[in-house]
Amino acid sequence: MTGHEPSQNPRGDDDGPPPADTGMGMTALAYLISGMVVWGGIGLLVDHFVGTRGIFAGIGSIIGIGAGVYLIVRHLGA
Repeated sequence: MTGHEPSQNPRGDDDGPPPADTGMGMTALAYLISGMVVWGGIGLLVDHFVGTRGIFAGIGSIIGIGAGVYLIVRHLGA
């Protein structure tokens, strides 16, 4: 058979590069969790030095979630 080339992909699966938006959900989740943990931890340190029991940790967690949402909108264009 002249001009007939064998298939480059005999298994039939797609070995090409992944789509550009692969992992966006995990990135968004990481932004939310890391923001909450970091700012909640900072609030926990403030609680320790001020002598309160969790009020600044809660405020810090809410600020961290807000910062995570901001990063999601800013970086991922959601």
